[in-house]
Amino acid sequence: MMRRLFFYFIILIITLSLFPQSAFAKTGWVSDILILTFRQGPGNSYAVIKTLISNTPVVILDEQDGFYQVEIQSNENNRGKDTQKNQEDKPAKEIGWVDKKFIIFDPPKAILLARTKKEKATLENQLEKLSSEIQMQKKMISLKEREYETLLTPLKESLKNTMGENQILKLDLVKVKEKYSTLIQQSKNIQTIVKENKTLQKENTELTTELASLKIKTRNLFKTAMIKWFLAGVGVLFIGWLIGQSVSGKKRRYGSILG
Repeated sequence: MMRRLFFYFIILIITLSLFPQSAFAKTGWVSDILILTFRQGPGNSYAVIKTLISNTPVVILDEQDGFYQVEIQSNENNRGKDTQKNQEDKPAKEIGWVDKKFIIFDPPKAILLARTKKEKATLENQLEKLSSEIQMQKKMISLKEREYETLLTPLKESLKNTMGENQILKLDLVKVKEKYSTLIQQSKNIQTIVKENKTLQKENTELTTELASLKIKTRNLFKTAMIKWFLAGVGVLFIGWLIGQSVSGKKRRYGSILG
């Protein structure tokens, strides 16, 4: 059992030694000095591979005796502004040792300034694009407004005419209402007149009946009067004849007496 644990422990140590980057893999930068020696081993006695300038980015792989084992880009040529450009080209990498006291982990001002300038340039490009888009949008809006104005002009005119017609219809409606009110009033008057007419017709019928009756009575009275007048005339004539006869007889008697 102990042998097995010891075997696992040895394997773990070997594994960790084979993957030193997993323990560190932290990015730092060369501090603000003129140059920093990039050596083959962790000490000043090791040969210098090259020198690194300030603000050079390094990836920490290991630490030993006050030195960091670091990884850099092989074409790192100490040109501050070209660093990021070279990183974008993905060149080959170099591994060496540098004195740890000259490595910082806060981004240097130059790096921050370069990032700020890059962000500023990006923002300016975006702003320029946005300005161009805004100008294009303004032109499109202006064209759309003209199109809409062209479409709206006849609609406005039609609306104006419709409003005028609507006003006329309102006036006509008022007149129709007045006529309707007048007709209603006249209808009431007509109903009254019809009732009165019916009453008059009834009275006229009654008067006609009475008139017919009076005519009959008048005719009868006329006939009676005519008979009476005729009889009166005949009586007068008869009385006159009688008087004439009486007078004539008296004259004859008086003449005989005289003769």
